[in-house]
Amino acid sequence: MKKTLKRFVAIAVSATMLFGMTGCAAKSQEKDSKDTSDGKVKLTFWSWLPTNDQSDEMIKEFEKENPDIEIEYTRTEQDDFFEKLQVAMASGTGPDLFGMTTGPMMEQYSKFSMDMGSAADQYWSGWKDKINTNAVSQSTSKSGTLVGMPMLIAGMTTLMYNKTLMDECGIEKVPINYAELKDAADKAKAKGYVCVAAGASDDWINTDWFVQTSNEFEKGAVYEAEKGDRKWTDKCFVDTMNAWKKMFDDGIFEDGALGIATYPDARDQYFFARKSVFFMTGSWHLGPTSTSNTEIVGTEIGNKKDVIGMEPFPSVSDSVERLGTSGVDLMVCINKDCKNVEAAMKFIEYLSDGWGQQYWVNYLQGSPVSNEIKYKGTIDGELQQQSIDDVNKYVADAAGSRKLSNSEVEKAIHVAMQNVAAGADPNKELETVQQIYDSSK
Repeated sequence: MKKTLKRFVAIAVSATMLFGMTGCAAKSQEKDSKDTSDGKVKLTFWSWLPTNDQSDEMIKEFEKENPDIEIEYTRTEQDDFFEKLQVAMASGTGPDLFGMTTGPMMEQYSKFSMDMGSAADQYWSGWKDKINTNAVSQSTSKSGTLVGMPMLIAGMTTLMYNKTLMDECGIEKVPINYAELKDAADKAKAKGYVCVAAGASDDWINTDWFVQTSNEFEKGAVYEAEKGDRKWTDKCFVDTMNAWKKMFDDGIFEDGALGIATYPDARDQYFFARKSVFFMTGSWHLGPTSTSNTEIVGTEIGNKKDVIGMEPFPSVSDSVERLGTSGVDLMVCINKDCKNVEAAMKFIEYLSDGWGQQYWVNYLQGSPVSNEIKYKGTIDGELQQQSIDDVNKYVADAAGSRKLSNSEVEKAIHVAMQNVAAGADPNKELETVQQIYDSSK
């Protein structure tokens, strides 16, 4: 979900050096993929998803459906995953299958990945009609190669809400525009609550919000600026920055939000602790809308049995149109040196369009990448089904990608947003963003 840009820069630099030194070492070494002593094909798989709680059941079911294939899964937290992967890939000891994010990391590792499009064409009939077209596009490199198969889609920006606290504060409906959001903030404050808990210290959520909200001021402009077809100083981006500043000036966000992380701080210390009515997050966090969700067990909202829901973030533009963005939250690549591509594709199909995909969707891990799979899990939350339907539609109708491909520009936007929130001139801050964009070309 999140991106740690400083870590990315360090990884990218060290990876470039390491890849350059090792050259084609991977070609000279035997891959882990092999036949086991009992005749099974063994595939090694590294990723941060599925989680350990999910992987046992998902892999057990796959191996039950495919008794001739064994999956050896190694999970690493996302922040540490790429450091481990870069060393293994450069030395030729990488796994058969590995998780990947879109954007700069995908481009970096595309040289180690098999052409997923060609593999799918050979081993998975009709796959193009089954997988979300936008997700496939985001998983395609600048050279036109499908680097990996998308697995889950995540959308921004959403507003998790506590209906129980809304009722206490006299907030009659989830805000859909800024006027309603400001009214909700005034009512929440009068009762001693924060309106929206926001982790505004995080680069990933700030830039996600900027990309998503700028589309509401002028749809598609942010992607034109990314290509160099317009300036980052244009009015729609100034308007976006001013809207961001109002979140702080008007008391929408909690005091000190610039120093608070989304996870765990804004979530745990404010929303789960019953100190805020709303929580700014993304579509991947639908879980707490279920009363049986393990994440809220032992929290204040869980103990009080509060009714939780999720809706798109209110529009802050004059158009009052709520336009979301979406992005591939996880893709899975096949190592170009994998010796059992057909078996690997069976696992890919299972995860993206089979029982594995259904499991993820039922777990509310993200929105489905498969056009044929919908939520079929337990509905025990009063607002759960409505939240799932509304959020998944918001993601499906997204205006475009939630992420930019240029990490330096993303970082510059984050810095500009923090400065603007602290009182800096939006025009001057966006001039700096433009300068960084120009120097990065």
